[in-house]
Amino acid sequence: MEIPLDSNLSQRLGRIFGLKSGATELALARSDRAQLGAALLRSLEEQPLLSPADIHRIVPRRTWLRRRAEARLSRDEFDGLYRLVRTQALAELVFGDAERARAWLHSPKERLGGATPMGYAADTLGFEAVQAWLHEIDQGWFA
Repeated sequence: MEIPLDSNLSQRLGRIFGLKSGATELALARSDRAQLGAALLRSLEEQPLLSPADIHRIVPRRTWLRRRAEARLSRDEFDGLYRLVRTQALAELVFGDAERARAWLHSPKERLGGATPMGYAADTLGFEAVQAWLHEIDQGWFA
């Protein structure tokens, strides 16, 4: 029996954020933002979840260095990095491979007016559009 995509995504995000029960949207919403931010910083340090260019799309390089030293993120920085980490994790599940996911996420797409999905996902509206597209691909619609 295949585990549904959203359940797999919740489990993967749970590992990133150190939530034993998985990272459902409700579990994340109920969690302490400072703890989630610290967990995200640790995960980004320990694993190649995002490229430096992706991180700096949300948090400028000098600010990123300061945030790492402080072990904290602002609410907006956390939200932006969360969107990108969730997009990367979902793409890896859909494409079955981290490299294939990265290639797709960083290639310009006509559907996005020549933007890359990862660039598009940096804000809320673009994030929602990319998430919906990845779900369409997972369901067998033409990519």
